[in-house]
Amino acid sequence: MEVLVIKRFEYKFVKKEQKLGFSINRKIEDAEKEWNELGKNGWKFCKEGDGVIIFVREIIE
Repeated sequence: MEVLVIKRFEYKFVKKEQKLGFSINRKIEDAEKEWNELGKNGWKFCKEGDGVIIFVREIIE
C-alpha cells in the first residue's frame, strides 16, 4: 500500500523598500546579504511584485 505524502509550505512576504543613497553597489550588497540570510534559514525566492518579495519554504515535521 502506497502512502501519499502531501507537502506543506509557508510563505514570507518582505516589503521591498527603496533605500536612500546613490550607491547601487551598496544596495546590491545589502540585498545579497539579506537574501543569503533568508536562504540559510530555508527560504527560497518565489515571486516579486507590487512592492513585495515573496519567499517560500517547505514545512518539515
